[in-house]
Amino acid sequence: MLQTRSCGRHAGCWRPPARLKAVASLKTSETVAAPVESFPSSGELWVELLHSGGAAPISRGDEVELHYACLLARSACCMDSSRSKPCSRREPMRVEVGSGRVVEGMDRGLCQLGLGDLARIHVPARLGYGDELAGPIPPGSALVFEVEVVRVNGAACAGLPTPLLRQLLTLPAMPPPLRAITSPLVHAEAARTAAAAAAACAAGPSSWSGWVRRLRGPLRPSEAAHFERFFAARLRREGALEGG
Repeated sequence: MLQTRSCGRHAGCWRPPARLKAVASLKTSETVAAPVESFPSSGELWVELLHSGGAAPISRGDEVELHYACLLARSACCMDSSRSKPCSRREPMRVEVGSGRVVEGMDRGLCQLGLGDLARIHVPARLGYGDELAGPIPPGSALVFEVEVVRVNGAACAGLPTPLLRQLLTLPAMPPPLRAITSPLVHAEAARTAAAAAAACAAGPSSWSGWVRRLRGPLRPSEAAHFERFFAARLRREGALEGG
């Protein structure tokens, strides 16, 4: 999903069954007239550090491997995730920083992180996909990339235990900075949360399946409408190919 802007690479997390009933099953949020954003956007790129690996920052040209999840900032709805991508080995994504393989905002954000870091990279629409159609991602969407860096060039780390990851990734978002910054902001609750998760980590590993389902939060009405149009066009195209 992160490698190209073509629609054929963007349906990873949202592949529907063969009929439009999948579209109807997407949850929508029809609550108040002015819903509160799940991840408020300041219009600037910034990085929210949830766990530090203590390593030197990544540089342009470095080969890195990372687990990621791409969420819409407004609804926190997960568009793509390396840990839940269908028809894949669900391994970390490998990318050369600065090569343009990922969106510009993610490229810049990675240069503020190091090996072993877990962070949220808050990307404004202008540094994401802008006003272009990007598969199921609506035009003009601010994005949040949850990333865990597990390898930089030849150095690697085991990654955080699943219970600790869950605790850190459910921390509420910090208020965005009032101006552009070039270094990550450490989440105020990260250290306390890590200590509280120690007992859960000792209990052993657990499955990601239920956690991934929880990531798929309710869509805003405008996002659901975009999904319906995207899936309808995709299914029409697939039907035409099957008929031919």
